[in-house]
Amino acid sequence: MKLKGVNPFIQHIEKLVLGLAVLIFLGVISLQFVSQPNQVEVGSRSVAPDQIYNELADTARSLQSQISDRSPALPDVKPVDLVARYNQAFESSSDSTPKLASALGTGIDVASKLSVEITAESGPSQGEVAAMPVPATSTPIVATTWGTLDPYAVLELPEYADLVPAAQPFDFPSVSIESEFSGTELRKVLEGSEGYPGVPRLFWVSTGMAIMGMEVERQELQADGSWANSQIVTPPPGTATPTNAVNKNDGLARLITIIERAQQAAPMVMRPMFPPTISGPDWQAPSESQTNSSIQLSETEQAQRKLARLTAELERLRNAGRNAQRPPRDPRGGTGNRPTGRPSSNNANDQRIERLEDQIETVRNTLERLGVDAEIELEGAIDILDQDYLQLWSHDLTVKPGATYRYRSRVVLNNPYFRKGPYLDEQDPDQQALTVEPFTKGDWSDWSDPIGVGSKEFFFVTEASQPVVGAELPQARVELYSMYYGYYRRSSVTITEGQPLLTDMRVSRDLFTINTDVIEADDTAKFIDELNAGDDTERPEGLQDAPDRLSIDLDAYLIQVVNDPIASADDPNAQNLRLTFRLADGTLITRVPSMDRSSPLYEQAQSSSSKASRAKLKPTGQSAVSPAAELFKTEQP
Repeated sequence: MKLKGVNPFIQHIEKLVLGLAVLIFLGVISLQFVSQPNQVEVGSRSVAPDQIYNELADTARSLQSQISDRSPALPDVKPVDLVARYNQAFESSSDSTPKLASALGTGIDVASKLSVEITAESGPSQGEVAAMPVPATSTPIVATTWGTLDPYAVLELPEYADLVPAAQPFDFPSVSIESEFSGTELRKVLEGSEGYPGVPRLFWVSTGMAIMGMEVERQELQADGSWANSQIVTPPPGTATPTNAVNKNDGLARLITIIERAQQAAPMVMRPMFPPTISGPDWQAPSESQTNSSIQLSETEQAQRKLARLTAELERLRNAGRNAQRPPRDPRGGTGNRPTGRPSSNNANDQRIERLEDQIETVRNTLERLGVDAEIELEGAIDILDQDYLQLWSHDLTVKPGATYRYRSRVVLNNPYFRKGPYLDEQDPDQQALTVEPFTKGDWSDWSDPIGVGSKEFFFVTEASQPVVGAELPQARVELYSMYYGYYRRSSVTITEGQPLLTDMRVSRDLFTINTDVIEADDTAKFIDELNAGDDTERPEGLQDAPDRLSIDLDAYLIQVVNDPIASADDPNAQNLRLTFRLADGTLITRVPSMDRSSPLYEQAQSSSSKASRAKLKPTGQSAVSPAAELFKTEQP
């Protein structure tokens, strides 16, 4: 039945809605196959739902590989100069520095917990501060000796080439200087007792105090009897020198580091090692030298000091032996197989240890005979302020043979005022000047007694004869000495007026020169050990016979022999004669046989010559560099 009065759109609306729904349904169905409307974001990618598990599996494998990677790539880290920040904060600190409005919590009384007394000190409250009057060292004791430098020392430290002859044997003269310093006297200075001005306690307690070395000056005796201008003595190459490790531009943190190292290595800083030698007398501290007339030590004191020195040297060699397994370093650079200055094994080191142990046993027997305890405690890190006296010594390797010197010394300490400017009166230039230098030096000691260095060659008149009827000219018996391989070699000649002082002598064929580019130090040491043991062993390649003839030419002439006017008139012996010689530079000198024979230098030369015939070579390869030298290397900017 047809409806009347109803709009056709209304009549068919349900059909239109049904058709539209069917179209939408078909569209949705078709989109599922034509496109990918359901995407999932995975990282920076969009994937279909059915691909999600594949993406997650790939991500898991990537994470697993990163976890198991033993050498992952590290992120770049921006460097932070903590030392510079510390120094900047320290220098800018003052009472005007902002402070917290209130405490973050309840503080702890550290002083009571540690049972120590703490004095609170700040910049404006310091009051007058004066320079620290460092006590002087004692008057130096000096001793001189000759020795033959180990050629491997020149290989290890080329600086030694300027201190020895151009060709082997490397014979060199030296003077050792020994002084004492009182640590307890320094404590009085710091604490302000017994009239000293004192140093604010916080300044030196916070950093500690350490001996940084001993500075030595010398003067040479001139021909007119006056002393030349003072010269600073340069320490031998390879010496542990803390003063080279800090300068006034460094921060306080750097100085504190060097102080700690100097305290740990105190024995090697205060008493530097003598250069390694292969021939010549064993080195002795000046206070142990029996020929030193300037000291007044008992036999017990000398033995105790010698035991302390030998024990410290033994410990140093034992430590060196423990480190000998490290690959040797060629000081000339490169990675080839050229020999280095150090032995490839510890055989030579063991031989030196055995020799030291024998010497220590001898000294201990002496002390036991004297009824003294022969045990000694090795020095390590020490508090110098608790020591009544500290032995300090230095070595002068730049002396001239035949010259006469005198020495004075002073101690070098860390400066407790360094970088403390903000804590002092900033308006007082004198107080601020105290904070500039990292080190402070003591007063100079008195000058030592003069010490004569033995000449390379010299002579003594031992006998002379007066002219008699039938004799054309008077005669003189002269002994000539020349330093060779660590000892004086002697020859006697009889001359008359007008004849020169020259001779030719024979020396031991057991001496040799070493080609350090061919043979290693340990192989040379092994051969020397076999030679000293009397073994008939073949000389290895790299060792050449030293000349067996030694010529001595003093370029001097006997000019005249006359009666000594000061001699006793009733003594007819030749000792009353005075002999005049003309030297190479035209200088005329006189000699009296009796005076020559009684001189200490003649006694020393005779003793050295007598030892030369039975002396044995020392093993090569001992390092010329102090074990503590590495602690005080100069920092590169």
